Amino acid sequence: MSRESAVQHPLPSREATLIEALLMMMAVVPVMLSAYVSLATGDGQWFQRSGALMVLFSIGVEYHRKHLLRCLELGTHSWLTASSRPARLVSYFWRAVPFICYLSIVVGTLIWSYGDLLFAW
Repeated sequence: MSRESAVQHPLPSREATLIEALLMMMAVVPVMLSAYVSLATGDGQWFQRSGALMVLFSIGVEYHRKHLLRCLELGTHSWLTASSRPARLVSYFWRAVPFICYLSIVVGTLIWSYGDLLFAW
C-alpha cells in the first residue's frame, strides 16, 4: 500500500478506533440499562436522563474525530495505521461513525426531551 493511497483513505490507529468505540458504547449502554430500570420500576426519569448522556458521549466521539482529521490536515500522520490487516472493518467503521453519531445525537435528544412520557401510562 503506497503512502498516497493512505493519505486519500486515512485510517485511524487502533487507539483512536478504540477511543471512539468506547465513547459510542458509553453513549448506548446507559440508555439500554436505564430503559430496563425504567421498565422495571415504571419511572421514566432514568431513561430520560440517559438521553443527555447519549448526546454528551456522541458529541465526544464527533469532537475526537474532528481532532484527528485536523491532525491529518496539519500533516501529522502519526495516527494512521501502517498495516491493512483489519483495514476493511476499520475503514467501514471509520466511514460509518459520523452517521451513527448524528443519529445518536437526534435519538438522544428525543429521549432527553420526551423519554419519560413513554412510561407515563
